[in-house]
Amino acid sequence: MRKRWIRRSVPVLIFTFFIIVFVDFQLRASSFPKLSVGHRLPLSALYGSIQQVSSAEKDAKSSVYDRSSSSERESKPNENNGGQSVAKDAHATQSNLRLDDIYIAVKTTGKFHKTRLALLLDTWISRTKAHTFIFTDKEDEAIRSKGYNMVVTECQSDHSQQALSCKMSAEYDGFMASGKRWFCHVDDDNYVNPGGLFSLLSTFPQEGDIYVGKPSLDKPITAHELLDGNKTTKVQFWFATGGAGFCLSRRLAEKMSPWASGSNFERTSAKIRLPDDCTVGFIVEKMLGISMVHCPLFHSHLENLLLISQRSLPQQVTLSYGMFENKMNSVEVKGSFSKEEDPSRFKTIHCILYPSTSWCPPVT
Repeated sequence: MRKRWIRRSVPVLIFTFFIIVFVDFQLRASSFPKLSVGHRLPLSALYGSIQQVSSAEKDAKSSVYDRSSSSERESKPNENNGGQSVAKDAHATQSNLRLDDIYIAVKTTGKFHKTRLALLLDTWISRTKAHTFIFTDKEDEAIRSKGYNMVVTECQSDHSQQALSCKMSAEYDGFMASGKRWFCHVDDDNYVNPGGLFSLLSTFPQEGDIYVGKPSLDKPITAHELLDGNKTTKVQFWFATGGAGFCLSRRLAEKMSPWASGSNFERTSAKIRLPDDCTVGFIVEKMLGISMVHCPLFHSHLENLLLISQRSLPQQVTLSYGMFENKMNSVEVKGSFSKEEDPSRFKTIHCILYPSTSWCPPVT
């Protein structure tokens, strides 16, 4: 009897066990997310979403890089004396500035007319002849007869503080009488890139107080201003080296008048016993309290010009050349002219920027 009951109960127990297992499985399965073929994302849409995310990431990274690069470029001047800075990749904004609104003053001397100056006349001045003014200490009929704007000053021909300040004073007065909107000074060993200069000045508010250039020092210069009673006071300020060139807006130049017009410039220079470019910085930063804008697109022979890449030439504002430790310091560029034919590399640079120039070798 008992054995018969066990035989009948075992199938029931097994059936009950399977029912419990089945119900448990169903309950577990119902908790998983259901996948439906009808709700799958099309492959094209999925690829598009990936592209958007990738693009967004790139944009974010680019934005962060731009901001960090800008901070690195600007931190040095700001830490020292509140100077402003212009990025290397500054681009022109919309403005009504024209290239001939820029008064370009070239400082030279008689002994360099047939060498340094002749090179400039053949290259970049040929593109800016109407609004470039040559300040020298010796008459030259050969240059004047070709229609160049030549200003013969009564300044000495040496490189003394007095002679340099005398010519800068003449340049300033010439600009103020011209009615043009920007004053840009360069030396006779500078190559001016008109396109780069125009693009840079177009980025600024045209009615602003702008003093832009490149310092030759990594900190503000220290000078001793002469006061009444033969006393002096220590002053510090940034200045843009004249060997790289610099520019002043008209509004700022007008404010400089009490210390820069006529004989005032030479008197101001004598007060700090420093040359012309330092005097400009003193007037702008100390007398007017306006910060210089630091721009890496200006270059002088005092820096290593080999660091300037050929592909960056269209963006540069000024270039230079000179001897350093008995070696030529110039921009390293490849072109149709050898270094013996073109030691300054200005002809080669000019033909890269303006290949249609009549004397440039044809591009092969």
